[in-house]
Amino acid sequence: MIAALKTVFGGSARYAWACPLLFAVPLLAEFAQHVVEVHLGLYESVAQAKALEGHPLRMGFGYIKVIALVLTGYWAVRFLGFGNSARAARRIDPVALRLYGWVVAWGLFWLAVNMAPGWFVTDQTALMSITLALMVFGTAFEICLSGWKAAAAMGNPRIGFLRSITMIRGSFWWAVGVFLLTIMPLMIAHYAAFALALGAGPVRMWTVMVLDSVLTAYLGVVIAANVYVVGRRMAERHGETLAPA
Repeated sequence: MIAALKTVFGGSARYAWACPLLFAVPLLAEFAQHVVEVHLGLYESVAQAKALEGHPLRMGFGYIKVIALVLTGYWAVRFLGFGNSARAARRIDPVALRLYGWVVAWGLFWLAVNMAPGWFVTDQTALMSITLALMVFGTAFEICLSGWKAAAAMGNPRIGFLRSITMIRGSFWWAVGVFLLTIMPLMIAHYAAFALALGAGPVRMWTVMVLDSVLTAYLGVVIAANVYVVGRRMAERHGETLAPA
C-alpha cells in the first residue's frame, strides 16, 4: 500500500507540474464557483449558506466544476498509466474518448440519482438519511468500477463495467484503505476551508477561496490517481493490464 500512496500523492504532484494547463481547468472552475458564491452572499453567515446552497447560479457553476473534474479523471489516468507522460494526457485518442464517454455518461446518471431525493423528499431527516446512504453506497460502488474507468481512459476495451465489478474481489478493502488515507484527508480540508470562509473578512475569505481552489484541483487528480492504482491492482490480480493491447 505504501507504493500506492506514493503513486497517488507523488503522481498527482507530478501531473500538476507537468500539465499546468490541464491542472488549471478544475482550479478555475472551482474558483469561478467561489466568485459566484461570494457575489450571492453565501459566506455571510451559516443561515445564508443554507439558504443559497441550492441557488441555480451556484448549481450551474457546480456542474461546470463536475465536468472539469471528470475530464481530470481522463487526463490524469492517462498521465500515470503511460509513464507520467504529459503527451499521453493531452493526446486525442479516439478509442479512449469513445470508451470514456460511457464513464462520463455513468457519472452524469449517478449525479442525477444523488440529486433526485432533493427534488421529491421534503422531510429533512429522511433526506439526510437517504443522502448519507447514497454517499456510502456510491463510494463503495465507484471503487468497484475503478478497473473499468482506468481502462477506458487508457483506451482498453477489455475491462468493461460488469467485469470491473467482478474483478474487485480481493482488492476492495485494500482500495477502501487507500481511499481513507488519500481522498478523505483532502475532503476534510476542503470542508474546513468552507467553514473558515464563513463570516470572514475579505482578506481571509479570498485567501481561503484561492487555496481551496488549488486544493480542489489537486483533490481531483488524487481521485483519478486512486482510480488508477486500484484499477491497476485489479487488473494485475486477474492477469490483465490497463494499457490497450
